[in-house]
Amino acid sequence: MLLRSINNLALKNQRVLLRLDLNVPLKNGQVPKNGQERIRRALPTIKFLLNKKASVIIVAHLGRPASQLGGPEGRVVKKYSLRPVALALQKFLGRKIIFWPDNFEKYFEASKKLKPGQIVLLENIRFYAGEQKGDKKFAQKLSGLADIYVNDAFGNIHRPDASMLAVTYYLPSYAGFLLQDEVKNLSTVLKSRQGLAFVLGGAKISSKINLLKKFNKIADHLLIGGAMANTFLSSQNYEVGRSVIDKDYILTAKKLVSPKMLLPLDVVVASSLMANISQNVPVDKVPKNAYILDLGPKTIKYYLQYLKKAKLIVWNGPLGYFENKLFVKGSKDLLTAILKTKAKTIIGGGETVELLKKLHLEKKVTFVSTGGGAMLEFLEGQKLPALERLKIK
Repeated sequence: MLLRSINNLALKNQRVLLRLDLNVPLKNGQVPKNGQERIRRALPTIKFLLNKKASVIIVAHLGRPASQLGGPEGRVVKKYSLRPVALALQKFLGRKIIFWPDNFEKYFEASKKLKPGQIVLLENIRFYAGEQKGDKKFAQKLSGLADIYVNDAFGNIHRPDASMLAVTYYLPSYAGFLLQDEVKNLSTVLKSRQGLAFVLGGAKISSKINLLKKFNKIADHLLIGGAMANTFLSSQNYEVGRSVIDKDYILTAKKLVSPKMLLPLDVVVASSLMANISQNVPVDKVPKNAYILDLGPKTIKYYLQYLKKAKLIVWNGPLGYFENKLFVKGSKDLLTAILKTKAKTIIGGGETVELLKKLHLEKKVTFVSTGGGAMLEFLEGQKLPALERLKIK
């Protein structure tokens, strides 16, 4: 997939509307050090545009303000303000970030007076009712702030929001460096036909059904963990105690099981999610009052036998109940071992990437994707309208 790139654009004195994924965690009104990765990944595109003497107006979202209040879109929720993100970005760039906190329609004249090299961050775009509705009239108004549109928000590329899709009908539109990098690296997975292995964890089968169906045919092996493995085990008539399962997808899981799919041999169980004592048991010995919360050592060894033969390993989703440190060991041991193999590795999904950072192993991974749902939908081969609009015809 070839995208229209910013590489050779004449940007001097141009106003660039730059869509970024700055949906970062906040703690005590600040972006914590362990939550700054998305800001870091946005820097190459920002610096390129500024060095080319463009003025940059950043559009981004933070959280789900509408869900917070249980009402319609277009609600201002103070805790989701992007002001702390502006301060964090300012530190990274070492230059002033102008923050426009009010309705962007107040800043049309101000946008025309921006000087080359100046950078602005708009307030949370999800504070507007038209954003998540993909409203074209709203997008047309937004486009009035700039001359050119650049999308570098891969983590949101699967959403047809106004600032992702509709705005491309009103401004010349291009892909930033991060977006190009994501497409390039994830496309290698789609082209792979030998030596491909998937490690899939997380809670629900429902979010990965299409991926499982597709790569059951293409990949050499699919290695299953997380709460998703509980559903597969249940579909094979194993006792899973009080473990989380996707009850509506038991039959689907049963149909998906194939010789290519590897399921756990042993698991780590406990009496509650926040237990501080656990027990390792074979999958056919899970107590009825227990929770399955991690993969056991035999399973890790079993999985590694196949992963050592892989040429490309794709991992999405934790293999255990990540919220409790007691149940991170399966993910940690497998991840550490994988990165000692000769296979290329692509890792995505918030919690998996978080583990990667905690272990300080980011530099050993071939590519770390900034997308969770976006990564899955891209690999499934779904048409992503916001991405399609940036393709070279």
